[in-house]
Amino acid sequence: MLSQHLKKIVTKIYRAIAAFGSKSSPTEFSRFKGSLTRETLIKMTLWIATIVLISTAISYLHLIAHLESQTLGQLEKYIVQRGQRESALFQLAQDNHATFKSEFLARLKELGNTDPQERFEQLFETRADGTTRLRPEYFYGQKTADGAIEKNTSGIIGKNVKITPDLRRRMVVAYDLINSYGPAWNNRFVNLYVSTPENINIVRWPETPWGLDAESDIDMTQEEWVYVADFKHNPSRKTAWTGLYYDEVAKDFMVSSETPVDLNNRHLITVGHDILVNELFDRAINERLPGAYNLIFREDGRLIVHRERMAQIKKQGGLFNISASGDTHLQNIFNLVKNAPSNKIVLENTQNREYLAITRLAGPNWYFVTVYPKKLLLKLAEDTARFILLLGGLSLLVEITVLFFVLQQQVAQPLKKLIRATEKVSAGNFDTQLRIGREDELGRLAYSFNIMVREVQTRETSLQEANKLKDEFLANTSHELRTPLNGIIGLAESLADGVTGELPAATRFNLAMIISSGRRLASLVNDILDFSKLRHKNLELQLKSVDLRSLVEVVITLSQPLVADKDVKLVNAIPETLPPANADENRLQQIFYNLIGNGIKFTDSGTVEFSAAIVECNPLSKNGFKGVENEPENEKRQLAVTVSDTGIGISEDKFDRIFESFEQAEGSTAREYGGTGLGLAVTKQLVELHGGTITVKSEVGKGSQFILTLPIARSSAEQSQFIEPISRSENPISLAASEGIERQDAIAGNESNIKILIVDDEPINRQVLLNNLSLYGYAITQASNGPEAIAIVERGLKPDAILLDVMMPKMTGYEVTKKLRERFPATELPILLLTAKTQVQDIVMGLNIGANDYLEKPIAKDELIARIRTQINMRRLRTENLRMSAELEVAKQLQQMVLPKPKELQAVEGLEIAGFMQPADEVGGDYYDVLPYDGGVKIAIGDVTGHGLESGVLMIMAQTAVRNLQQSGQRDPVKFLDVLNRTLYANIERMNAGKSMTLSILDYRDGTLMLSGQHEELIVTRAEGTLECIDTIDLGFPLALEENIADFVAQERVQLNAEDVAVLYTDGITEAFNSDRVQYGLERLCDLVRENRSLSAEGICRAVIEDVRRHIGKEKVFDDITLVVLKQK
Repeated sequence: MLSQHLKKIVTKIYRAIAAFGSKSSPTEFSRFKGSLTRETLIKMTLWIATIVLISTAISYLHLIAHLESQTLGQLEKYIVQRGQRESALFQLAQDNHATFKSEFLARLKELGNTDPQERFEQLFETRADGTTRLRPEYFYGQKTADGAIEKNTSGIIGKNVKITPDLRRRMVVAYDLINSYGPAWNNRFVNLYVSTPENINIVRWPETPWGLDAESDIDMTQEEWVYVADFKHNPSRKTAWTGLYYDEVAKDFMVSSETPVDLNNRHLITVGHDILVNELFDRAINERLPGAYNLIFREDGRLIVHRERMAQIKKQGGLFNISASGDTHLQNIFNLVKNAPSNKIVLENTQNREYLAITRLAGPNWYFVTVYPKKLLLKLAEDTARFILLLGGLSLLVEITVLFFVLQQQVAQPLKKLIRATEKVSAGNFDTQLRIGREDELGRLAYSFNIMVREVQTRETSLQEANKLKDEFLANTSHELRTPLNGIIGLAESLADGVTGELPAATRFNLAMIISSGRRLASLVNDILDFSKLRHKNLELQLKSVDLRSLVEVVITLSQPLVADKDVKLVNAIPETLPPANADENRLQQIFYNLIGNGIKFTDSGTVEFSAAIVECNPLSKNGFKGVENEPENEKRQLAVTVSDTGIGISEDKFDRIFESFEQAEGSTAREYGGTGLGLAVTKQLVELHGGTITVKSEVGKGSQFILTLPIARSSAEQSQFIEPISRSENPISLAASEGIERQDAIAGNESNIKILIVDDEPINRQVLLNNLSLYGYAITQASNGPEAIAIVERGLKPDAILLDVMMPKMTGYEVTKKLRERFPATELPILLLTAKTQVQDIVMGLNIGANDYLEKPIAKDELIARIRTQINMRRLRTENLRMSAELEVAKQLQQMVLPKPKELQAVEGLEIAGFMQPADEVGGDYYDVLPYDGGVKIAIGDVTGHGLESGVLMIMAQTAVRNLQQSGQRDPVKFLDVLNRTLYANIERMNAGKSMTLSILDYRDGTLMLSGQHEELIVTRAEGTLECIDTIDLGFPLALEENIADFVAQERVQLNAEDVAVLYTDGITEAFNSDRVQYGLERLCDLVRENRSLSAEGICRAVIEDVRRHIGKEKVFDDITLVVLKQK
């Protein structure tokens, strides 16, 4: 029973602990006797549980019968109230129509035979297309004689409709009633309209000019919402309802309520409402009894609402028919409801085990049905039975409480103490001991535990001492191995490159073998050190945004020699638009090197390909490594990089084994292809250190795929640099950098003028560096220690770069760097540290002291030369950057100097002028000018191509030439722009600048604008809100591009009336980007000008600039922003 069970468990525990390492004799445990007897607890539990189960079964059967009767009553009450609620809107539509009909007949009778022709012609106009329509002002807003505003109403009288006095009377009365009742009824109905049998419609529909937009050949008599009210389709002459349909104007599903208005058995008009049914759909689907659902259908079987059929209903335009659906369950419901007696509210659908509660919606007379599954009754009964079981359980709990406390004191508490002691020991606290105060099984367990702790402590101490000795050995051996390896590889490379002259082919081949073997040994040293760091979790990552495509391109290029004479193609299929990874670039490169190296090694012919994509992921579990930045909880995406090959493949049962240390898939593989089995083990741990995972898919003989996941860099700014570089970014630093890169070959070809100081205590290392650098003609000076190097510099040598070993006697490389930095900043004297010390803290220390770069031994010759050239080039770039910064500042000052003065903006009566110009950070060539003359004003706005000082100079030339031409009295636009172009063209040719500009000239006098020259569109907003965009493409030609442009120049007249607004701008506004790479755009500018047309010119100008700045946000501005606003007083 219970006592025997507990006794077995505890006995197994102490035997396991004793077997772990106890050397005590079994006789020592003989004094621990006793037992744990609890048979009473089990017996009581079984008896009470049996009684509770029987009571529950009886209660369950009784509840089923009671709940069924109660539920049916509640269903009947619910469906009646629901039907009344859902019918309210339809009933309101009928009530509205009755009111409208009564008032229409009364007013028509009051008119008698009077012909309201004048009123009719005030409302309607005949169009060239043959239709007669309500005038547009009655939709957009028309003030009546009593000061009220009539709007939102449009109408159309179809072609060939004869307009008679009777028709005019009906239309005038209908229009007045629509505008009388419409505003109040629009809060519940989307519109109010009147149609006639003659193909006429007047509608009040806010924000929708239906009558203005309708096609001229429209035949409304063929529409259901018209013919549903005629005598043929509605002989009863009551309110009729259309079927459900999708309206292209409202972009929604609706039904229409149509009430005919007759007089003397003659159909005069039809009053209509369109009713959007989205809210009805939502309520029918979402507002339901728990566990039940609702559906609505018409008497003819057309389905209106069903939670699982809404997509099909909408796809068929509201014509989904239950009878043709093929859904037997739905057809069964329809048949039961259709054939149910009229007084029957709740039906039982025995076939589908459910109840159907039925009501009819007043108005369209649709069926509203609530489907209530019978299983809900069973659930209620089960819940009640569960409650009874719970009460029985509580009774059981009370009865065994006393026994529980006994067990708690005798068993649970001692075991908890054992658990806490075990956790302390697991955390390394070996001073933990359990007190032994009893002689039963738990006493024996505590005794065994204390013995185990003492033995574990002894073994842990020995292991820690061994690990410490091993780590010290690895660190020291690493440094000692790297120095001779650097010499072996460096000397061999320089000999192979011909430092001592041309060598025989066999010698070059043997040197290549030496270099290859040295690099393999260096790689093995690195793998062993990385494995040790990862094992002890003291390898830290330097995380940043890394462009995977660029990094893979480097890895593939450097791995190409591994292909040798194999028919293997290395492919970079990483998408250019892939966002950057958040990773340590060096470690990620190491991961890729391992994977591509394996791919090349095990592939004799075919491809090794890198590909990547963004994938959804689940939050990763903690892996315990330092340096991992946990992604935020809402980060659900990662980058998945796949390295695939067409090699020998791996059998599925070896997938897990290949990631273990010193393991390969097969012993024969190691013999044939070589390797230590460390590469993939290190790779796996590096990937996990980044917070990712690595998996393998493979088939023997067909190839393998290694898939690793990496976090996406969080910074959107960093991502944007990789996803979509800004093509217009031409800031001084980037310009200088690109120019500097173009000069790399020039630097390489003139390296005899470059002085390099080598500082290393190892003669072999100095010789390696000397050999490598001599191949490129550098002027070399050597020093064997720190003090000697400092003395050489103090005697007057100022090298272009210093190669400095870190581990030297007398003075370390760190100390030499610190000393040199007292005289020379890092920008003036580059220092490159060379060392076998590869710990992150060593690199950080060197860079913090003032080193410019850090190279690990053994040093590859090509990397060394590239690093030296980079440092020398960067120093030159800084000088170039200072020069360009000064140039840009001058250009900004010139741009500000030519802006018009406030008095020039206010010189013309009758015209408000407001201007704004903000130079970009890189300075473009925008400008605008205002030149008043007798009775008028000439306004110029231009945009020079490119950026910088040359653009600023061309802008100054243009401004000066325009003013001189104006003062000379030249008014003819063709001659004006032709002379201006020839002047600029001659100067640009002489400067050889390759610049041009667009320029528009506006000549204003007495409300008339004469526009000439090619530039951006002229925006004109009329006082009533009409918008015009005047294209200038045919009014001129870019200046300074061709010598003769007279044939291209034209002029266009624009008349400005009171309160009209004209706007000039440059593309710095319309092409401004926000953080989502969306342009501001001409449409947004036009809308904003129209919305603010009632403001002053200055107010409009300010509103536009503020909106542009909101759009741009924190994004960098790459082009000048220029705006000129004119407003006729």
